[in-house]
Amino acid sequence: MFGVRLWASASLALFIAYYLELESPFWAATTAVIVCQPSLGASLQKARFRAVGTLVGAVVMVMLLATFPQDRNTMILCLALWCGLCGFMVTLLRNFAAYAAALAGITAAIIFADSLSDPTTAFHLAILRVSEIGIGIGAAGLVLILTDFGGSGRQLAATFSGLARQTLAGFTELLAHGLETEEMRASRRDVERSLGGLDAAIDAAIGESSHLRSHIGNLRATVAGLIEALVAWRNVSAHLDAKREASAALTHELLRLLGQIDIDAIDRDPQALSLACRNVVAQIQSIRTLDPTSCIVADSARDVAIGIAGIADAVLLLRNYVGKRVAWRAPSLVVADPLPAVLNGVRVFAAVLATAVFWVVTQWPVGDFAVVFAAIGTLIFGARGDQARLLAQDYALGAALMSVLAGIVYFGVLPALTSFPALIALLAVLLVPLGMLQLGSWHGVAFLAMCITCLPLLGVANPIAYDAANYFNLAMAILAGSTVGMVFLAIMPVVGPQMRARRLVGLSVRDLRKLAGGRWTISRKRWTALLSRRIEALPPQASLEQAGGLMALLALGHAIFHLTDSLPDAPARRLLLQALGQFAMGRLDDARGSFEALGRLTDRDAGTGTEAEVHAREQGRDQVHLRAALAVILDAIDSHAALLGAPVDARELLLSSFR
Repeated sequence: MFGVRLWASASLALFIAYYLELESPFWAATTAVIVCQPSLGASLQKARFRAVGTLVGAVVMVMLLATFPQDRNTMILCLALWCGLCGFMVTLLRNFAAYAAALAGITAAIIFADSLSDPTTAFHLAILRVSEIGIGIGAAGLVLILTDFGGSGRQLAATFSGLARQTLAGFTELLAHGLETEEMRASRRDVERSLGGLDAAIDAAIGESSHLRSHIGNLRATVAGLIEALVAWRNVSAHLDAKREASAALTHELLRLLGQIDIDAIDRDPQALSLACRNVVAQIQSIRTLDPTSCIVADSARDVAIGIAGIADAVLLLRNYVGKRVAWRAPSLVVADPLPAVLNGVRVFAAVLATAVFWVVTQWPVGDFAVVFAAIGTLIFGARGDQARLLAQDYALGAALMSVLAGIVYFGVLPALTSFPALIALLAVLLVPLGMLQLGSWHGVAFLAMCITCLPLLGVANPIAYDAANYFNLAMAILAGSTVGMVFLAIMPVVGPQMRARRLVGLSVRDLRKLAGGRWTISRKRWTALLSRRIEALPPQASLEQAGGLMALLALGHAIFHLTDSLPDAPARRLLLQALGQFAMGRLDDARGSFEALGRLTDRDAGTGTEAEVHAREQGRDQVHLRAALAVILDAIDSHAALLGAPVDARELLLSSFR
């Protein structure tokens, strides 16, 4: 079915472009091919962001051409700088926003190539290219709306259901056994790893429904609740073991309460499951805990139940469009690690500049096309991590194969076609099987490249002209541009998975020390977003120790926020600042002593004041929560001493990435 949609989108775009007598209809059809995605939501979201990126790229290039109309060298440098900036943003942003950044660079390269010989036509050409690209976007969107009734919401609901089952099963198994095994730790890591795909899945879901788009806060809050449940799961794994004296009665009671949650109801009646979870939360909150470990275990069970309730609400929203709108203000741009973005920006800049210089020096007639495809090759794949080089190789291979296939069609078949229906039939023979192969597991990017380069190579213009020299020049330009991307990914490789994992952990330790030392003002929500983003960004090759270290750092940050918010009084506050300062400097033994002294001080102060104040503290469990936060920190110092005590040299961390 996808192959038919791909062909129909390209055909509709071609028909509209020919009807409007645009001079380069292949840009409209090529855009439709690029925008067309297997799911409706993903296609519509991609189309929206492509339109934004196209408009931004066109405006920037028109302004540059107006500023430097007679200075070719400056324009080439400006184009390379702009594409480099877009490459930087491609890696910095996520999902379709990253795609918009890539399109801003590609559109600028297209307009630059078309108008460099006569900059006075820049505005006219920009209007034409934006119109052609807009036609492609609209054609693909219309075809998808007519042929796909949307399944992204249902897929996201199924994903949420699976995560709820994994989280509840893993947490209750941990409570029952009292000690986390390697299998349990791996199960928790699987849930953490799944966080990375939720953002794209949410984007696809809101793309196909305006109702879901208006309730995006509900979905974001669900992910936040899942992260809190994972932190709770981690805290229990660190405290509920053979060395702790957790109440067996408490554990039994929590297992009994969590057993009231019928997780299978998430598929047949998510609303009932949500109510059951909230009832369990209320019962857990009524349990009085007197020691830090019991407090941590009870609060963790509560957070897991809250997370399951949030997931049930999200499933109800995704399936039945039922749910009260939740206001959610997402944090500003969160960057897990800026180094890959910087490297990709430099790579794109160098690739575009080198191709443009080669074009100018050799005076290649169609070197402008090589510049465009060099920008495409580096912008599209630069953000794909350690897979970028292999994907670029597949893309170059696909372009080479299509050059041969298109040559056969261009010289042997196309001249015999005399009508538009015949051209559409020919495209069906090409695009339908290529679209089917594109979704396969065998070198799908190669077939994507064949789809993208098909129409430019066939010279589908208005009118169609047959020129052997022009075809071979064009084919060589596309091959050269695609190869440049592959070459620069080899010359300037991406940061490897092991080094990426080391950097993510090292940067998080550095940021935790800045937070503890008072050198960084940040909210709890922002800290959670930053560490969650780094957990999502961990490559699959990362060890369980590295993943566990990041979760421990996230929990440590939460404990620090709780302590700083709960100790406004001068004596305890001074001791807390002293302990945090020692912790920030890596003096863990001194920090441990100060935190223990703080615990003794707060225990002594707990009995002071009026009888009403003491009773209020006991009833509100402020004191035991304070001691629980201290227990989280002390346990992390014991369990992750090597991680927390090792010096973090930003310069060494940077230089080691290139060794």
